[in-house]
Amino acid sequence: MNLEAAKLALRRRAIVLEIGGFRPPDNADASWFGRVNLAREGEVWPKSGDSPMQSLCQINLTEMPFRPPRLDDIEFITLFVGPDELPDNTPSGTNWCLRTYSSLDELVPLQQKETGSHIKQFPMRPRVVEEDYPNWEDVEIELDKDVEDNYYDYFTNVDGLKLGGWPTLIQSEIYWAPWNKHPAQPEYVLQVDATEKGNWMWGDNGVGYFGRGTTPDHENEWACEWQCY
Repeated sequence: MNLEAAKLALRRRAIVLEIGGFRPPDNADASWFGRVNLAREGEVWPKSGDSPMQSLCQINLTEMPFRPPRLDDIEFITLFVGPDELPDNTPSGTNWCLRTYSSLDELVPLQQKETGSHIKQFPMRPRVVEEDYPNWEDVEIELDKDVEDNYYDYFTNVDGLKLGGWPTLIQSEIYWAPWNKHPAQPEYVLQVDATEKGNWMWGDNGVGYFGRGTTPDHENEWACEWQCY
């Protein structure tokens, strides 16, 4: 496949959420890094063992310029991580917790917990990426030799806290659970990068990936994996 056809085949739109650098909004449902303000009535702050998890982010999808794939039925996402260990193929609710809400109307203030978190709090705002391309490990089409030999000169993968697009790989393609045998067969939806500004790291400057299930009865199941250097 030549360069023009390959770009057409591989191109995806994405949204990068820029962290800080502007005045915090007043509304509690705004997108934040390092902060979760809202939950469904009756939901409590998640725990890892006996310790409260740390708030990693909340994302208001109604504020986004468009809705990336697999997010069209969701208006709000909250994400927490365990205080002592990074996730390791465990289901949501065990050392990490991703919650989704189909309507902002179901949200109420979440009682805050002292977690001892060093993650810094910043408001986030979206930036559209019109052309996001996969890392080489995710390319599944045949390319002309010149295009293949010079792949990274032609195709750019955008990093950051990103909705949609392609995952920013560090070690390999994403293996959802050991041997890539997750029963939900998750599909990548969003990623959260390490950030010095937000004082958050996945190992050595890594990336956390979050996928949504695709198999029957698992469509609303989420999976987490991460890679680092």
